[in-house]
Parts: sequence; structure tokens; C-alpha cells
Amino acid sequence: MYLKKIFIFSFLITLITSLDNGLGLTPQMGWNTWNKFKCKINETLILNSIDALNASRLLKLGYNYMNLDDCWQIKRDENKTIVPDKTFPNGIKPLADYAHSKGMYFGLYSDAGNYTCQLRPGGYGYEEIDAKTYAEWGVDYLKYDNCWNGGISSKIRYPRMRDALLKQERPIFYSICQWGEEDIPTWGKDVGNSWRTTDDISDTWSSMIKIIDKNDKWYMYGGPGGWNDPDMLEVGNGGMTTTEYRTHFSLWAISKAPLIIGCDIINMSDETFEILSNEEVIAVNQDELGEQAHKIKITNVTKNDTDLIQLTESQLELVECNGGKEQKWYIREDGSISNNNENLCMELKTGLKRGDQIFTQKCQDKDEQKWIYLKDEKIVKTKFENKCLDLFNKNDLYNSAVGTNNCNTEDVLKWEYDENEKTLKSNGKCLSSDIFPDQTEVWAGGLSDGSKVVLLFNRASFPAKVEVKWTELGIYASTLYLRDLWTKKNLGPYDNGYEIELQSHESQLLKVYKTEPPESDETDIQSDQGSDKDTSTDSDEKTDQDSDKDTSSDISKENNTAILSGLLVAIAVVIAFIAFVIFYFGYKRSQMGHGGEQENMENNLIRETGGSNYL
Repeated sequence: MYLKKIFIFSFLITLITSLDNGLGLTPQMGWNTWNKFKCKINETLILNSIDALNASRLLKLGYNYMNLDDCWQIKRDENKTIVPDKTFPNGIKPLADYAHSKGMYFGLYSDAGNYTCQLRPGGYGYEEIDAKTYAEWGVDYLKYDNCWNGGISSKIRYPRMRDALLKQERPIFYSICQWGEEDIPTWGKDVGNSWRTTDDISDTWSSMIKIIDKNDKWYMYGGPGGWNDPDMLEVGNGGMTTTEYRTHFSLWAISKAPLIIGCDIINMSDETFEILSNEEVIAVNQDELGEQAHKIKITNVTKNDTDLIQLTESQLELVECNGGKEQKWYIREDGSISNNNENLCMELKTGLKRGDQIFTQKCQDKDEQKWIYLKDEKIVKTKFENKCLDLFNKNDLYNSAVGTNNCNTEDVLKWEYDENEKTLKSNGKCLSSDIFPDQTEVWAGGLSDGSKVVLLFNRASFPAKVEVKWTELGIYASTLYLRDLWTKKNLGPYDNGYEIELQSHESQLLKVYKTEPPESDETDIQSDQGSDKDTSTDSDEKTDQDSDKDTSSDISKENNTAILSGLLVAIAVVIAFIAFVIFYFGYKRSQMGHGGEQENMENNLIRETGGSNYL
């Protein structure tokens, strides 16, 4: 009985100390400046991006947060108030007001340290001032980074800003960018509306895959009000193929990850728009059940045709040296450089939108795999043209991918080859491959309508068949019906299971039903919109006055939600106090009762032993 009371009391204490701002009931959606523009942001870019988002169907599909990342701020004034950079001459509030007039929310970036990652003023120690300032500016969203934190635990730093934000009348979504340290998924829901589970993403297949693998570990901890965040989308930035971007978006959608666009939405390609605007895939991400899909099956696969040339096996990166086999390189007599003396050689891949990159591929007699190491000059150059091994994008501090650059470039990387260690080093770091095993996977999760979402995924470097049995989904009906969410076509019925051959890095996203689904499973969003990406939304037809009224109404609704949440917290506090009183006095009374029983037992023993109280 008393253990039950202790459990109830502990649950109520947890309830009243957790974040409850009424936000994040589904994963956040929107746009952020960082992945594409880094620090090259200004007022004009933001205004044009607001207009671009407003003029596309993306806003109606749910992408409603317009977020500035690092580099918008420059200093603090004499009152310690944060000051925008000169690239925002009119300040932040007019931008927030303009976003609101278009039916959007507006977000900013700061850091739970002394400085941001780009050495702008951080927020640690200024939480109360900053939260008040952000609310006054009309900010609806705060991304809070983890740089220059002085080694202070995240469990100390991040709740400080949570508490400051909760004191504001304006509800502000709290996005914790803490890189997955200190097992944050296990406690993040008490502090933020979302929390990063990984390092920063970069626009490469290997980066994306490593990140979603790490995020999958925590699938039990995300849900309405607080979400696992594997970082922003790279769809449309040019470092992956269309097939890989579609898989990237599918993985983020089923993982209930925030869908924060990271490309240039002003100059978006048709292929990028097609991926980002798939309303059926978005509906999976925004499903009210909030169940994060996860891996349920991994299968090792091999090639049947040994002469088939492998596709991209691994992208090369410059990372910390670890002595692993992925960092062992052998310079062969034919000019090729193989990884760990296996039949995988460095190959220059050209024709990518963002520039040349280096991968390991099956060793062949081809020019793209011929290299010359000039020991005296400390450069590694291609044999067929004047290109040298270099970082893929030196302007991106978070991208360690290796590509090529003109050998005459002054700051081209210098390399040292260690004959004993078999390593290629530059600036104290090692050239490394990241060879993923050839595998297929099945991911699955539940949806609020009783169906399942299932992703069949070929991670291998060659075409492979992927199979799922209905029993592996926990469904014991012999016949099920499927819907392909990318082709938007119904499939089946299928008995006992389903199998398909997928190309390398290709995936198929399905909804699985026990009964036949309707011919169209599309959301209501599509029915009231045109199919063209430039179709104007209704907000274009409103006057500024009407738009302001709508935004004010939205904000009023959010304020009402926050007030209701506050009342619920207050009620929980009262209930917790009552539970404590009941527990305390119940416990004391029981102790008194046990004391009386003990006295009766001692009296009986005295009588039985002739007046002695010793046995």
C-alpha cells in the first residue's frame, strides 16, 4: 500500500518539474539558415526566404517555423541586452512581425555557453535577460547550442533557460542542441521540446546514415511534447543523389524527427520540392500517436554477380586518428591507394552539384583511381589532372569530407604518409573511410489509425532484395494491404509477407493495413491546393490587417494553451502536496500501530518467561 503511495508521489513530482508549455505535440517543421548559408545571413535573405516559403505549398504543409541560426548577434549593450549584427540593420522584431504577418512563427539561435559556436555572445548567465528580450521581439522558437560551455553539465545549464522561457507570457518552443551528451533522451523531456541526439549532420550519405543510426538507439524516449532530434534536413543541398535524399527524408519522417529544411528555399529544384512536399510522408511524421519507428530487422547481403562494380562504398573523411583498419592505406605500384589492403581503392567522384568528392570503390584499372604521392611536397594528387587531395568544403567547419582542389591553391592540404602505421595524416588528423556493412533493414512503427508504417531499406552498395514477414510486424493476419507513400498507389493484398528488390541506397515507404485502404490516402491539405510549387497560399490574398489579426489569434490561442498548462501544473502541485500529506500521516500512524504491536508482543513474552524480558 505504501509503495503504491510512494510511486504516485514520485510520479506527481516528476510531472510538476517537467516542461509543459503546450508546444511540440507533433515534431516541429520549418526552415533554418545554417546548413546552406552558415554565417552568410542578412535581413534581405530572411525577408526573401519568408516570401519564398509563403509563396510555396510548404507553409500549408506545416513548415511554419522561420529560424535564424548562428551569426545574427554581435554583442551585448550596457544593459547586457543582446544586440543584432549590422547585417540586420532594422533589428529582429520587424523580421518576426513580418513572419507573423504571413502566418509563420519566428525562431532564433543562442548557446548555453559563454559564446556561440561562431564566437558570438552566448546565453549562459544571461538567461533571464535573453528570454525577456526574445519574448518582446516576438520570438516563438529558440535553438540552444552547446559550445564554449566551460565543462558545466548540461543538466545544470539547459534548465536555466527553460525556467526563464516559462516565465514569459509568450510560449517559446525550446530546441536543445546539446549533441546527445549525458544521455539526454532519458531526461530531455523534462527540459525541452526537442533535443539533439547526435553531432552535426553534413551533406553526405555517410554522415546521414551514422546520425540516424545513433538516433534510433533512443526511439523509446521521443513522443508528444518532446522529440529526438537527429539534426536538420540536408535535402536539396547537392551532396547526395535524389534517391538518397528520398531515403533521408523517409528516415526522418518515420523517426518523428523535426522536419527543418536546410536548403535554399528561394532557388529550390523541382526534385527537392517533390521530396519535401509529399503530404503522405509528412502525415506519418505528424501523426498524433507520436510513435517513433525503429529498426526491427537487419539482414546481411552479398552480391550474386561478382563482376558487378560496387557503387559508393564509403566516403572519405579527415577525422581524429584511432588506429582502426578504416585508417590504414596502402600505396600500390600501379598508383592506386587501397584501404586496409583490401580490394577497395580511393576514387575521385566528379559531377556532383557541390564539387568533387573521394570515395572508396572496387579497385579497377581506371584513371579516377590513380594517385601520385609527392613526399617532398607532401601532397597527394590525381595522376590525370592537376587536382590534389583536400577538404571538400573548407568553409564548413563541421564538414570533414575529403575531395579535391587545384594543386596550385595556396592552402591545399599537406599530407604525411607513415610507412609503419600505414596512415595518411594532415594537420594531426587521419584520412579515414567509413565502410558500412552490406545490409538491408526493415523499420516499423505504429500510427494512430491502427495501421503500421514500414520502411524497406537497402544500405548495401549493390541492388538487393528486402523482405518483411507480417509476424515481424507483430501482426498475425495472413493477408495485409499496402500503400506506397511515394508513388501514392495501393498495393496488394499480400499473404504472409512482402519482398522487393531495391537499388543501392534506395528505400520503399509503406503503410500496412489489415483492411483494404481507400484509393486515395492523401491528406486534406492537397485537395485545397494546386500542384505547382509556386501556387500562392491564401495568406497572399489577405490584407496585412487580416494577416496580423490571424497571427494575433494564433498567438492568443497559444497564450491560452500556456495558461491552461500553467493551471494544470498548479493543480498537479496541489495534488502532489495532498498525496504527500496522506503519505506522511499514513506512514506515522502505521509506525504508531507497529509500536503498539511490539509492546503487546513484549508483554506476552514477559508473562511467558516468568516476569523476565529476556528470552
